[in-house]
Amino acid sequence: MKALFPRFVSLILLVCFLLYWEFLSGVRQSYELGGAIPPLSVVWECFLELSSSGVLQSAIALSLSRFIVGLSVGSCMGIIVGLILGRFVRLELALEPFIQLLRPISPIAWLPIIVFFFGIGELGCIFVIVYAVFFPVLLLSISGVRNIDKALLAMAHNFGAKEGLIFVKIILPGAFVYIASGLKLAASIAWIHLVAGEMLGIQSGLGYLIIDGRNLIRTDMIILSMFFIGILGFGIHLIFSFLEKLILKRLGEGV
Repeated sequence: MKALFPRFVSLILLVCFLLYWEFLSGVRQSYELGGAIPPLSVVWECFLELSSSGVLQSAIALSLSRFIVGLSVGSCMGIIVGLILGRFVRLELALEPFIQLLRPISPIAWLPIIVFFFGIGELGCIFVIVYAVFFPVLLLSISGVRNIDKALLAMAHNFGAKEGLIFVKIILPGAFVYIASGLKLAASIAWIHLVAGEMLGIQSGLGYLIIDGRNLIRTDMIILSMFFIGILGFGIHLIFSFLEKLILKRLGEGV
């Protein structure tokens, strides 16, 4: 019961905010006189308009599909390279200058080059997500390998275990907790950069709806798109948090 009380308070605060937004702040009067912020009822009408035409559902579906592709590709690359570099220290030291040089560069900074070579399209948006996801997963995967008990690796070598077997039986399970945490972080990063990528030339998705709303001078469309970006981002966070806890629980039961 104590755990539910903060959630109940959050719900009450949310309802109070929505009521204040609609009725008590003078937003409707301001909006009718040409103000920039629409009341909640106008945003709701925009939701009914876009959902009845299928525009909103299409934008959500396209954004989620790009999110899944970018997160999958970036995470797989980060995990594979991270496990290899974590296992072979000399190789990581050789590549460290390149990693540390590229890691601080914002994925958005690469878009002009991507557009120059490949034009405006899906590739640039997917690249932004993959680039943003790759480095956090890479670094956590390396840390996961480095924190494996060295005695296990020494014992495996003493028994003549080959490198492939060591990877499957020791390295991957030992680094899995770090990888799970990395995927949770990567999911949030991927969603944030997806919206940024869609706002830079893609003609579909939730990010594009924001730009379209700006071009049409429809702040109700902008706020509605922002609302769904937040809701879906929160849902993604909950899903990956649940998966992380499930993985940790399973690993704990196996110990």
